[in-house]
Formats: sequence, structure tokens, C-alpha cells
Amino acid sequence: LYKEKELCHGYLAKCVSSIIGEEMVLYKEKLNFKPPGGSGFAPHLDSPSLRIAFGDSGPRTFVTVMLAIDNMTEQNGCLRVSKKNWSEENHVEVVEPEKDGNPDAGGRAGAIPLEVADKYTFEPIICKGGDIAIFNGWCPHRSSFNLTPFSRRAVFLTYNPAREGDYHDMYYQKMKQMRDDWKNKAMLNDLDHQAEMKALDTIPR
Repeated sequence: LYKEKELCHGYLAKCVSSIIGEEMVLYKEKLNFKPPGGSGFAPHLDSPSLRIAFGDSGPRTFVTVMLAIDNMTEQNGCLRVSKKNWSEENHVEVVEPEKDGNPDAGGRAGAIPLEVADKYTFEPIICKGGDIAIFNGWCPHRSSFNLTPFSRRAVFLTYNPAREGDYHDMYYQKMKQMRDDWKNKAMLNDLDHQAEMKALDTIPR
């Protein structure tokens, strides 16, 4: 646990801060584990989805560090990015998320329509275990299937400027709340549907 904290909040935070030119703090982290035959992820932008939790009251600027644990190749579904000077003022079109939708599916912001993604070239980020790649929240990225018999692992760490606030713990609390609210709403809708079906069964035929 200490080594993980030192890596995420210490060493890599200092690296990102040096590259960006200002102090950066950790916003969220995740382990991307792609087993043999595992599918990739569809083309998307990070910033729109990362802003969902707090809207205009939270961080607005995001930079992600991908730390490869295993070698990443085209065969095992490495990260692929569209290289350009992307920014909030210059970004690709994204799908409007469903209002009150599943925050991990249709309600998730930042998805790029496939017909839009097809207009851009996504270059593979081929790297060895221990290498890092850094990209901002408006950089289009995606990945493909893992076609090898071995798992492929990478850690993704997203940072925001310290001047925009430290929301790390609050982010996970807020996302849990949003997921719980959606599950409860979906459950109520299902119960309402079942009640309607039972009521219809009482109508003489």
C-alpha cells in the first residue's frame, strides 16, 4: 500500500507536475486488466466523463498517465491514440449522454461516434513494461482485443492541477452515489413494470 501511494501520489505526480509546469494532484486511478481474448474499449475522450461527478464546481483540466505493467503490443490490445494538439477548444465530436442514464454505460459522457472516429488515425502506443505514456483529457483514444494467450495489464492515473482542488476521495464517493442512485432507479422502474404486467393479467379477456 505504501509503495502504491508513493508511486501514484509521489513519484509520478512529480513527473507529471514537471512536464505540465505546475503542481498536479491525483484525481482517480484504475487498473486495466485485459485477459486473453478480452475486448478493447471504444473510442472516447476522458474529460467529459471525468467532469460528470462535479460539473462546473470540480476540476476542469485532466492529464492521464498510463503505466504499462506488461509489454503492450498491437497483438495484446495496446492503447491507441489520435495524435494532435487536442484541447477543450479543439476536440472531436462526442455523443450526448443519456439523461439520468447508467454512469458506466449510456449515461457516460465522452463517447466518440464510430463514424467520427473513422475519420482519424489511431496510432498504437507500443511500449515495454515500466514505460509510461501521458495524454490530456481531450485526446481521443481506444484499444482493441487481446489476441494473445497472456493477460495485459496497465495502470491509468489521472491528475488535475492542484489549483483546481483535491477531489480524489470525493470523486469515488460521488461516483458510488451516482451508481447506487441509478441502480435504485432501475430497480424501481423494473418493479413498476412488473406491477403493470400483473395488473394487466387481472383484466378479463
